Amino acid sequence: MDALIKIPSSEFNEEVFKKIRSLIKSFDNAEVTIAVTNVPGNLFRNESKEEYWSRLNKSVVDIEQGKGIVFTMDELENYIHGIPGK
Repeated sequence: MDALIKIPSSEFNEEVFKKIRSLIKSFDNAEVTIAVTNVPGNLFRNESKEEYWSRLNKSVVDIEQGKGIVFTMDELENYIHGIPGK
C-alpha cells in the first residue's frame, strides 16, 4: 500500500506525527519520505516525464482494482486503532 499524506505545516503537530507513526508500524519494511515544500504540488519535481506517467498509470490501475483509500483524519485515527466502520 502506498499512502501520501499532505497537511499544512500549521496543522502538523505531535498528535499527527503519532498517528502517522502508528500507521507506519502496521506495515513491515515500510519506507517513509518526508518532503517540505513551499509550493503545493511540487512534491515530485525531480521525477522524469516517464516516471511521472508511470506513477500516474499505476495509480489509475490501483484505483480500478479497488486499492485506493481516502481518509479523513478521524477515519485515519479509527483505522489505526482498528475501530471498524466509524
